[in-house]
Amino acid sequence: MKNINLIIFFLISLFIFSCDNVEVINPETTYKEYIVVRGELKSLSSFDGVAFTKTLPISEAYDTNKAYIKSAIAYLKIDGLKIIPLHYYAKGYYKPNEYITIFPGQTYELFATVDNTSIYATTKIPENPKVVSALYANNHIDADVKSNPSEVYGAVWMLIDPGNSNVLDMASDFLSIVNSQYEYSLFSTPVRTMDMPETYSSSSYKDYRYLEVYAFDAPYLEYFNTKGNNDPVSNAFVQGGDQIVWNVKGNKVIGLFIGVSEGNRIKVN
Repeated sequence: MKNINLIIFFLISLFIFSCDNVEVINPETTYKEYIVVRGELKSLSSFDGVAFTKTLPISEAYDTNKAYIKSAIAYLKIDGLKIIPLHYYAKGYYKPNEYITIFPGQTYELFATVDNTSIYATTKIPENPKVVSALYANNHIDADVKSNPSEVYGAVWMLIDPGNSNVLDMASDFLSIVNSQYEYSLFSTPVRTMDMPETYSSSSYKDYRYLEVYAFDAPYLEYFNTKGNNDPVSNAFVQGGDQIVWNVKGNKVIGLFIGVSEGNRIKVN
């Protein structure tokens, strides 16, 4: 969970069946190729690059080497001033030649061209989320987070061994992503985790229960609400198409380029 990996393969084509004449339409006639962009910018971590891949027809075996885009021209712009060229690295990833640390409050813009397709995305890096209060009750954790109207929040429970700090178990996803209920950042916003397994309700686990809150740039809210809540947190990209709200713009382009900040792990009895 500490590292939310943004890795998946996209398959965007459909088998269409006609009930009237029992005709099967060839998948190739409905297939549309999409460029897939994925990039996570984690506060106070190094910039790990942006991946450019493409979808492949469902009728052929998925070959990752065919999905990688190696001919993109891409660069970052930081706070509208500093321009950082990105160069092909491996497995579809483009990285800068210099080491870049992502800082909260900074705005990152992605500009890219793949063949004749122009791609653009922008994200602002959230501040480290501050938990005002947290309470375990009814097998889940409720918390209040000092909120910012330009950020959205999700919370997960964790079971951490008090002896060695190892994570023994954790929520598979956010229950929900919430935004600030107020125009200003002087107030807090409630967040809630998914329910823990009934086994962990025992008092013997009270020293094991922890909370971690994540802050995302605001566009993550629409993405989360359209991706389906049953997908694990580590899969920020899912099988999708037009029904999912992405924040990367371009003709036949999908994907997320998103800022995220992980809060401290809070012990909750």
